[in-house]
This record gives sequence, structure tokens and C-alpha cells, in this order.
Amino acid sequence: MIQFILLFVGIVGSLNSDSVAQERPDYITEKTASFYLTVEGLAKAEGELRIAVFNSQDTYTVDPMYAVVLSVDSTVVDWQVDELPFGEYAIAVYHDKNANGKLDTNLLGIPKERYGFSNNARGRFGPASWSDSHFSFNAELHSHTIQVK
Repeated sequence: MIQFILLFVGIVGSLNSDSVAQERPDYITEKTASFYLTVEGLAKAEGELRIAVFNSQDTYTVDPMYAVVLSVDSTVVDWQVDELPFGEYAIAVYHDKNANGKLDTNLLGIPKERYGFSNNARGRFGPASWSDSHFSFNAELHSHTIQVK
């Protein structure tokens, strides 16, 4: 469980609500398309939604391609990336209800705030695995929905 908490705190915990996604370098010439993420299941329209997008198994839970903080003004949040290169991705999100920059837990280390992973994968005692949460982004797939719990 400690690894799970460190994932979110280390990756997107230090970002503030004014943070923006890292820009894609100009020299990348792969095929790209717009990608749309919908996050559902937010209990209330409050706080922040923290999103981390990973583009390889080697960097999963360590170095996101995008790390974004969005204000939550609805129980459903949409986010878009223009010109995302086709490839393999995994996404981790959590609803930072009190906007304190960390995933709050109870005394046993169990998260008190809702979180989720792409493919709605769930880990048993930490983050979902790359194999369960990764998906292929290509011309046929332009959107993804994550249900936080």
C-alpha cells in the first residue's frame, strides 16, 4: 500500500492546479491523433483531479509522459491531448478532494479518496499492473473512460 501512495504523491502530488501537461517535442514525427479521457465516478464537484499518463512499461509509475492537475467542477471530468503519438499507454488518476496534493489514507494505509487506472484495472495492494492497465492508442481508438472508486 505504501508503494501505491508513493506513486501518486511522487508523480502528481507536487503539482499545483496551475500545472499543465508537458509539451511534446517538435521533432517527434509519428502518427498522432487527439485523445480524449473521461473520468467518471467522482463523488462531488470539489478539489482536483490528478492524472498521470505513462507511455511504457519501463516508466510506469515512475516517469509520466503527462502529469496534469485539473479543477473538479463536475462529477465527470473530461481531458484532451492534441496530437498524442500512437502507441501503448497506461493512465493513473485520483480525486484529490481536499486539494492537499496527496492521496489521503486511513490508519491502515487504504486510500480514502477515489482513484482509478486505465481499463478500470485495480491492483490488490498497490497500483494496477502495466499488463492490466495499458491500452493501444491508434486510429481506431480516440478515447478512454476511467471509473474511479
